[in-house]
Amino acid sequence: MSRIDFDFNKLAKDALSEIGSILVEQAKDNMQEVSFGKSYVIGGRVHIASKAGDTANNQSGALSKTIRYEVKNKELEFGAGNAEIDYAKYLEEGTSKMKVRPNYTKSIIQNEKKDKQKSTRFVYARFEV
Repeated sequence: MSRIDFDFNKLAKDALSEIGSILVEQAKDNMQEVSFGKSYVIGGRVHIASKAGDTANNQSGALSKTIRYEVKNKELEFGAGNAEIDYAKYLEEGTSKMKVRPNYTKSIIQNEKKDKQKSTRFVYARFEV
């Protein structure tokens, strides 16, 4: 039997990075689907909110531009928002006055099986002899 040496930390980071890229792409794709909920006029523009339970509509693209992932140690953090775009959490989790508009949870669920298969293939690809 031959011995295989590998850097597990690098392998884990590479696999999580690949999964993070997939989730970001899926979340951005989800925001392209238009959901027709309530209409509002804000600043002279008509804003069409998504229906409760659907992914938030992509009105300006500002939220979509903040979708990202980060690998820290052996964990993958995935989400959106920044100091200027602070409403991602409210869309994802809802508020007392607004039902959820999930995107990140939806992306994870949509890709759960695919991610497991991809990370398994990734590991196998690294260990082919």
